[in-house]
This record gives sequence, C-alpha cells and structure tokens, in this order.
Amino acid sequence: MNVSETVIEPAAASGDVYPLPHVPHSAWPLVLRLYGHILEGTWNAFGLSPKLLTYGLRRPLVLLATRTLMALDHVLVPGFRRTPVVKPVFVLGHPRSGTTFVHRLLTQTREFAVFELWETFLPALCVRPLVRPLVRRIVARGGGVYLPKEAGHLSALTEVEEEDMLLLLTGNTQFTANLTPLAFADWDFTELVLGDEQSPRERKRATRFLRSCLQRQLYATGLPRAVTKMVYSAPRAKSLLEEFPDARFVYLVRSPLETIPSHLSLDRNMFDHLWGLHRIPTRLLQRYYERRYQHALDFYRYVERLIDSRAIPEEQLLVIKYDDLRSQLAATMDRVIAFAELPCSDRLRELIQEQSQAQARYERPHKNAPLDEFGLGHKRIVDDLAPLFDKYGFARE
Repeated sequence: MNVSETVIEPAAASGDVYPLPHVPHSAWPLVLRLYGHILEGTWNAFGLSPKLLTYGLRRPLVLLATRTLMALDHVLVPGFRRTPVVKPVFVLGHPRSGTTFVHRLLTQTREFAVFELWETFLPALCVRPLVRPLVRRIVARGGGVYLPKEAGHLSALTEVEEEDMLLLLTGNTQFTANLTPLAFADWDFTELVLGDEQSPRERKRATRFLRSCLQRQLYATGLPRAVTKMVYSAPRAKSLLEEFPDARFVYLVRSPLETIPSHLSLDRNMFDHLWGLHRIPTRLLQRYYERRYQHALDFYRYVERLIDSRAIPEEQLLVIKYDDLRSQLAATMDRVIAFAELPCSDRLRELIQEQSQAQARYERPHKNAPLDEFGLGHKRIVDDLAPLFDKYGFARE
C-alpha cells in the first residue's frame, strides 16, 4: 500500500470526525504569559525553593543574553541574512513515531544543514568559534549528556537534535512544558500544541525566528538544504508552509497505542532526570499526564484535518507509516529521498542499507510504563481516536 497516495483522501465530514478545542487569542504577548505560567508551575510543584530563582531570574537572563547575541549577528555576521532557505524538509510526527530515527538516519553524514544540541541552545554565529572548542572539550572528557539513552531519547551536546528545540528561545513550543515547570501550571498550554490556531502575530513570530535560525545554519555550513525535525510542530504546518512555500513535509504516523505510552514514559523520565519525581506532587503529575493525553488527541486530530482537507498540497506531503520503517526501511527511505529531492551521496545510501539489514536485531534500551500508570487504558485511546485506527488500519489490541 502506498500510504502517501491513499491517506490524503478527504474525509466526509472532517470537522465532525476530528473535534478540536478553541484556542482564545490574547492581547498579551505569549512570551510574557509563559513567564507568569512558568513561575506559577514552579510554585505549584516546588513551593518556596531555589527553583523560583532558576526559572524566575536565571532562565530569563540566559534567554535575553542568547537573543542579544543573535541580534549581534546582524552586525558581525550580516551575510547570513542573504542566505536562501530552499525546499526545507520538515520531518513531522507525534512524539515517538520514528521521527528521531529518520532525521538522524538522513543526516548522519552531515550532507544537509542540521543542529547539534548545543547549537539549538546558542544559534548565534558570532560566538560559536569561542564556544565550539569548549563543547568539544566537555564531550572528550565524557560529559555533555543532557538525557541518557536509557530515558528513551539520547540527548547530548554534539548529537544532532530536533530544530523544534530552537523555539525554546521564544517559548513557543511544547518543549517549554517538557523542560520547565510550565507542565505543572494551572494553564493547560493548549495554545502551544495547536500552533496554527495562535494569533497571526504569534504564528509569524515563531516561523520568522525559525527562518533566521535555518539561515544561520545554512550560512555556517555552506550546505544547500536543511533537513529539520519538528516533532511538536505538525499542528503548525500551515504556518510553516506560509513561511516556506516550497517546503517538503514528511509525516510519520504510528499507532497511538504505541506512541502515547512511549511519550508519557519519556516525559516521566525527563521529569525524574531534571527534578526527581519524588519532589513533584502526585496530583500535578497525574494532571499533566491527562493534559498530555488530551494534547495527543488534539495533535492527531489536527494533522488529519490538514491531510484530509489538502491544506498541504499533495505534492509537498509524504505520509509514512511507522510499520514501513520497521519492515521496509531501505525502500521507505528511498521514497523519502526521492520525494524530498535530496541529493544523497553513495555513502549515505550505503549506511541506510546497512541500517536496514540491522533492523531485525534492534532492541530498544528503555521500557515504557504501562498505561494504567498514567490513568489510561487501551479502550479509551481506541475509542477517542477510532477514525485514525480505521484510516490507517492500526490494530486495536
């Protein structure tokens, strides 16, 4: 079955099949509202503690310094502004759908512009010559691991990382709820989930910032194309298309019975790694898990609306089932490469073929927690996303 040709048929009544919450617009800039909600979440989870200084003072100062350095690029490295972003490839999908695997597989030979983790924290070009040797020294001494592989996702300073992390510098990404106590605020951060439903001002602010970061990386590397992983940004695909009209979108879809428990397990592991689960009130964790589940529903429903309505032109969207990656990796990656018109070297194709042959021997180094730990059950997921299971033929067990 050629999924890219069969899953974009319009639904009979997509508005009824995929209901979405309303996202109200505010006159206050998102960055200011986020600051208040992060402080609220910090107080809710940790009370009067040093973390209030961390998120109330240190984090804003670090963000301000980073944005100031990026502003200096316009004076010290002005050439990046003239760098075109041609046919960027956006690898999208609900978290735990195989997006990291595809992104790192395509970019392992560094033939396309990507970001290492430390570069997402510091996109400014003017200071990279000073910072890069320090980063390399930290890694050479065995440091620089931000999140270990056993947690579910290896994140280290010199590992290729997803470009959605760049939007942490604006706050306009769900990563803000993963990596700050925003997760425990009374606000449910739906606005960060449905990026296309934000106010036109906030939508444009996010995509223009992303463009400036991609321009920097293309300028710094001298490479012609960017391959970006924007795992949380599938529900802002219309905004991305407005900013990058020639973009190519590769959307990976996997059964929610697999992605949802895996995603919640990863978030739980991240919270434990950052703060220690024993320090966070159980009621706040359970509220977060329920919110994250509702956001997963919003994510899947919104993307299906985009596909069914052809909001993204058919020739610019390729839908890949996760099962195809597992069973036909080389052939599936050939489809991705051909669709995106990526000029791949023979070496990259050889590495993809080698990975394809090694697929059967792969065993993941982490275990997912059972659904009942998050207050969920299989039947609820299947019932809530029944049209998705029907459309893609996902098993209901």
